[in-house]
Amino acid sequence: MRPVIGIVSNFDVEKKGYFCFENYVHAIESSGALPVILPYVNEADVGQLLDILSGVILSGGGDFPTELYGAAPHPAVQRMIPERDAFEFALARAAYARPMPILGICRGMQMLNVIAGGTIYPHTLDSLPDVVDHRDGTPLDQTVHGIRIEPNTHLSRLIGDQELSFRVNSLHHQAVDLLAPGFVVSARADDGVVEAIEATDQPFVVGVQWHPEAMFESEPACRSLIENFAKACGAK
Repeated sequence: MRPVIGIVSNFDVEKKGYFCFENYVHAIESSGALPVILPYVNEADVGQLLDILSGVILSGGGDFPTELYGAAPHPAVQRMIPERDAFEFALARAAYARPMPILGICRGMQMLNVIAGGTIYPHTLDSLPDVVDHRDGTPLDQTVHGIRIEPNTHLSRLIGDQELSFRVNSLHHQAVDLLAPGFVVSARADDGVVEAIEATDQPFVVGVQWHPEAMFESEPACRSLIENFAKACGAK
C-alpha cells in the first residue's frame, strides 16, 4: 500500500472551484505516494480526514490575516480566503499535534511557524529594507536567488548527497520573523531571509519558502526532499 498524502487545495473565487497545480501531484506520485487534493471541510472534521492520510502538504497560496500572528493589518496582505484559512489552520494544528509528517511550502512554511507560536513579517520589504524582493514575477520553473542549507539539520540529511548551496525559485513577500519554539532555521537566502525551518521534536515537520514541487525534475535536492517526505509518510 502506498502512502496517501493530502495536498491542501487552492480556491478560484470567481469559478467557485477548488484546484491544485499539477506539479504537486506529479512530484508526489513520482515519489511513490498517492496524492489527494483536499477541499475545505468543516473544522470539526479534520481529525477524521487526517485518519485516512499518511501525511500533509500545506501548499502555497495567498496571504492569511495578520491578526492570526498578532500583527497590525497591512495593505500588502492580500488574496485571503477565509474558508481556506479556517480549514488549513485547523488541519495544520491537528496534524502537528498527532504528530504526522508535514511539508509546508511557501505559505505553508509560514503557517507552520505561526501555529507553533512564531510570527511572520506581513511585508518583508517594510521590515527588512536591505533584502531583495522575493516575488519578482519570475515563473516558478526558473531560479531567482541562492540559498544555503545549514549543515547537520534534518533538511541537510533529506537532500542527501546534494550540495548545500543551490539556486531556487521564489514567489513570496512575507517571511519568518520570530521563530516558533521547538523549531530551528535550516536554510537562508543569500540576503539572509529564512528559507527553511524544521521542528526539532518531530519526525518530519519541515517548511521551505521556495517551491520544490516546481523544481522536482530540474533540481536533485528538491527531488530528494519530496521523495524523503513520501518515505516518511510511508513509514508512518
